[in-house]
Amino acid sequence: MLELTCEVMKMLSQEQRLEEIKEMLAKKHKLTTHELADHFGIAFDTARRDVLRLTSTGQAARIHGGLMEIKFNNVPGFVTRSHIQSPIKAKMARLAREEFNPSGLYFVGASTTLMQMCEQLGQINTTIMTNSIDNAVRLMLNKLPEVELLGGKIDKGNRYTYSMETLFQLDNITFDAAFIGTSKIQPDGVMVVDSYDAAIAKKVVERSRKVILIAQKYKFVTNNSSPYKSANLKDIDVLITDVPLEEKYRKYFKPDIKIKYVKEDETK
Repeated sequence: MLELTCEVMKMLSQEQRLEEIKEMLAKKHKLTTHELADHFGIAFDTARRDVLRLTSTGQAARIHGGLMEIKFNNVPGFVTRSHIQSPIKAKMARLAREEFNPSGLYFVGASTTLMQMCEQLGQINTTIMTNSIDNAVRLMLNKLPEVELLGGKIDKGNRYTYSMETLFQLDNITFDAAFIGTSKIQPDGVMVVDSYDAAIAKKVVERSRKVILIAQKYKFVTNNSSPYKSANLKDIDVLITDVPLEEKYRKYFKPDIKIKYVKEDETK
């Protein structure tokens, strides 16, 4: 971001400040709340809310007195992301849980938010198919739901399975709904980091009556490298996110998309 005068800094919206903070983190890697308050000419409490917003959504890590960059210039690994305590993700997971019905067949993809959702599905008499090791582990904690783990090689970094046989197997399955995550949203699609992840998600979307996408607002503006498309945005039936979606982003989706977001009083 270009150097701005103090008066202009004070007029920035929170969204604009957050983008500036991420650029600052890319250079300095650590920032204190006091530094942010001085930089933007804002109250300490306002700077603290900015820190909480970035850390609670997994865009930065909380440290004493401020925040630090999670991983330089890329998407943090699954294990790193799974250890970030995000109350916003937990609330999004609860919203996603509402999309389940008894006696159905659902696919749940690899995602830290969907992993938290799996922890909340105990006692729902339904069947869940997944290629995520962590989803399967959490679903095993209760007698229900039924769990089917797709086979193949294991991506140790992102902790999911994949194989050509899985793609052929999915051709013979119809899901009541599929839950997918993303590392980036572009006007032309849902983007992910790995080609195998994208291939499985594409096939699952084709074979599902309903597609639920889990994506925080920052996924619409991030500059991370996510080159593989896993779904067209027009294929998404339900979007679960953290804040109300601006009209310019809503237009990416079909007109009748259902959008569920964490209410403002729940984010505090």
